[in-house]
Amino acid sequence: MALPTDHLVDIDRKTGEYVQGWPRIKQSIETILTTRIGTRLMRLWWGSNFINMQDKPGNEETLMTGMMAAISAINTYEPEFKVSRVSVDSFDSSGEITITVEGLDLVDAALKRMKTTI
Repeated sequence: MALPTDHLVDIDRKTGEYVQGWPRIKQSIETILTTRIGTRLMRLWWGSNFINMQDKPGNEETLMTGMMAAISAINTYEPEFKVSRVSVDSFDSSGEITITVEGLDLVDAALKRMKTTI
């Protein structure tokens, strides 16, 4: 299987400008993790169950289930990125989850890391 030589191009959700490369991948990962399955009208199958852990207790089972949901969804729906590790950095009572996603940018063949609060 031949790998693409150029990154996909998308529209930045905040500015409306074109976005490509690592910024586009980060935006895509954030969108995947914050979209509940069944909420997109034309793509009911698209999204992840990661966001469902916000309403659950912060025990080990919930954290592991959330991390596995994040890995599965990102590897399924983001064609330019392969997850190697996901860690939940903080999980507080207000519902905010800080997560770190690490993996390989398949186009640049470079290891990348992003940290975001959802």
